[in-house]
Amino acid sequence: MGWITILYATMVALSATLGGVYLAAWLMQREDGSYLVFVVLAASVIGVAGTELWMLRAQTPDEYGLALRWFHVPIWSGISSFVILVYLRLRPRFPWVGWLVLGLRTGALVANFVSAPNLNYAALTGLDHIALLGEPVTVVTGVPNPWMLMGQASNALLIFFILDGGISAWRRGEGARAIALAFGLLATVALGATHALFTFWGFTQVPLMVTPLLLFIAAAMGLELSFGLLRAARAERDVEVKEAALSASEQRLSLAAEAADAGFWSLDGQSGAVWATAKTRELFGLPPAGDLRVEKFLERVHWQDRPRLEQLIATTLRSHDRYRVEFRVAGPDGRVRWLAGLGRSMGSTGAGSKALMGVTMDITARRTMLDKIRRQRARLEQVSRMETLAELSASLAHELNQPLAMILTNAEAAQTLLAQPQPNLTEVREILADIVSADRRAADVIRHLRELVHRGVPRRETLLLDDAIHRVLRLLTNEFDDRGVSVALGLAPDLPGVQADRVLIEQVLLNLLDNACDALADNPTGERRVSIATRTQADRVLLEVTDNGGGLSDPERVFDPFYSTKPGGLGMGMAIVRSIVSGHGGCVSAESAPGQGTTVQVSLPRDGGTA
Repeated sequence: MGWITILYATMVALSATLGGVYLAAWLMQREDGSYLVFVVLAASVIGVAGTELWMLRAQTPDEYGLALRWFHVPIWSGISSFVILVYLRLRPRFPWVGWLVLGLRTGALVANFVSAPNLNYAALTGLDHIALLGEPVTVVTGVPNPWMLMGQASNALLIFFILDGGISAWRRGEGARAIALAFGLLATVALGATHALFTFWGFTQVPLMVTPLLLFIAAAMGLELSFGLLRAARAERDVEVKEAALSASEQRLSLAAEAADAGFWSLDGQSGAVWATAKTRELFGLPPAGDLRVEKFLERVHWQDRPRLEQLIATTLRSHDRYRVEFRVAGPDGRVRWLAGLGRSMGSTGAGSKALMGVTMDITARRTMLDKIRRQRARLEQVSRMETLAELSASLAHELNQPLAMILTNAEAAQTLLAQPQPNLTEVREILADIVSADRRAADVIRHLRELVHRGVPRRETLLLDDAIHRVLRLLTNEFDDRGVSVALGLAPDLPGVQADRVLIEQVLLNLLDNACDALADNPTGERRVSIATRTQADRVLLEVTDNGGGLSDPERVFDPFYSTKPGGLGMGMAIVRSIVSGHGGCVSAESAPGQGTTVQVSLPRDGGTA
């Protein structure tokens, strides 16, 4: 056996081995189509080696021509594999060049079978045998076939296509893997095309031997396989490191959960299946083991809170937001407890989030304490209102007693005079003048008391509106949750302070937020939003409270005393707001339209500004 036979047998064995390895890789990881392309490329190398060895052993011109004709079939599949690999792995800038290469090479294959004897020769004129590496090999002479230009044009374009892909991969910083593949393909095509060009056009009298050049392809395939194995090994190490880190993280999370007495859970948004820790099952009064679905959890939620919680889950799955909610659950023993839930959507897809993950805590003790504080505050407010009403009533009785008594006495005297046959009209006019004077005095008393109640004696100090807003929001957190209202803050950074009475300004905020929540009563759950914003304008500090409720037909009337849009409302809240703001040198206004919500803007002079 000579060296030529050994060389070709080695190439066939090497290609078959690499092809088998890549076929196994593709069967295990079918999403990577480039593995299958490598299998086709390995088969093409075997085909090229076999037909080329046939040509080297040919004994007649006809046999050589037949072998050369079938030589173009593995050449076509090999070049097609080159184009696909460059497109998949190197991502060139001009993919249309690859399509042109395939078109020209396919046309050359057709011309190969319709021309006699093959694509390269119009006629074979001679055949000879020479010794090479200890073996006789065949060389031929013939008339070049013009159709051969089509195949050589495809080779030239393929060289450009590989260069384009290699440069693109280098610019993207894809490293040695892409560069090695580009170099192996480029070396094979460039050297093989040059060798074929000189051989078929008769510039040299040597046998056609492309197969040894395919060692570059074998090297590229081997490097690609090595990079894949290294990447798999690195990925396996990364998985081990991540698993170790995850285990440590889970231990820390478990310790934190135990310390906070919290339960963790996750919800699959597609199937409705729920994973929950033992603490979560305990909080909801569910069995300690067994499969769970979201319906089981919702069954435990108080019937008044269940629709709000269902709507919140559906909204969060669609919007990919975080959420916070407080709700009641009823245990098997009938005991009602308050739970707080905090979670967020995970696993975003085109159709929405796949899962929710969250934590649940028992806040029954805190809610009980807050309810107790709320009841005490309500009783204090009621007592305060009764005391104020009593003081106001006593003041009114005292101050109005004298002018009312004068009005009554003068009216009775006027009646007596007018009952006489000839009344003294001059005296009647004097009596009526006294009545008018007494009436004016009574009006002055009422106006004075009203100004006193409205104005009070505010204690001015430097106040940051942002601090006041956060204090009020902390007071109203549970009320917002109960009403299903979400609050968005848009507070300006470095907001200057104002000279104001903190208690009165917080009362203004309480009134505005209470009215905004009332305006949202008709909105569906999940669509009740209030926004609070602050900003500066010249020497003023602006506060805006906006709701997305039904709006007002006449927004300025809300500041009129005793005007109310709420059933059973007294109509004094916004009047008190305007009185307090005016007493601080500011102004308040409202903008609204039916169906478009309402915005109330409060303007106060900044600390050091002018009123």
